[in-house]
Amino acid sequence: MSVSNDTTPRPKVRLEIKQGTAIGPGKARLLEAMARTGSISAAARELDMSYRRAWLLASSLNQAFKSPLIEASKGGSGGGGALLTPLGYEVLRRYRRMEYRALRAIESDMRAFNALLREGDDDPSALDVAADVADEPGSDGLVRAMDQPLRAATVSAKRGRPRKGAAFPKV
Repeated sequence: MSVSNDTTPRPKVRLEIKQGTAIGPGKARLLEAMARTGSISAAARELDMSYRRAWLLASSLNQAFKSPLIEASKGGSGGGGALLTPLGYEVLRRYRRMEYRALRAIESDMRAFNALLREGDDDPSALDVAADVADEPGSDGLVRAMDQPLRAATVSAKRGRPRKGAAFPKV
């Protein structure tokens, strides 16, 4: 069942990774968009945010971890780009796995909570929300898929950018 009612509560997992810095659904979507597009500006456009906002979010993530999650190259005649590092893929994989497991853990409570709402006829489960977030059906197979290591997107030999059509591996 997909969530179609915008007034239905949707749980979100936000992790405070250090004082003043957190990772949540927005930064996870930004990392996924950068992995897909190979560019901060293209990821920002895809998410309908300013380049400056995307750059600041990426920079805050890079500063929070032991090594960068995103490696950016400056523009020029060949154009710039941004690629997720292996640590970037690992952080994203772990965040999505924790998010899925947290939503799965509160599924029955979400059903009961939604039943208390005046306009809560849709009764989406937390797993439905998790499936929407992960773009995968809510099943144990999703968790098993998340346990598999992520592979970096296929990279073009010309500019070190993801090849057109190289997709971020679904988790």
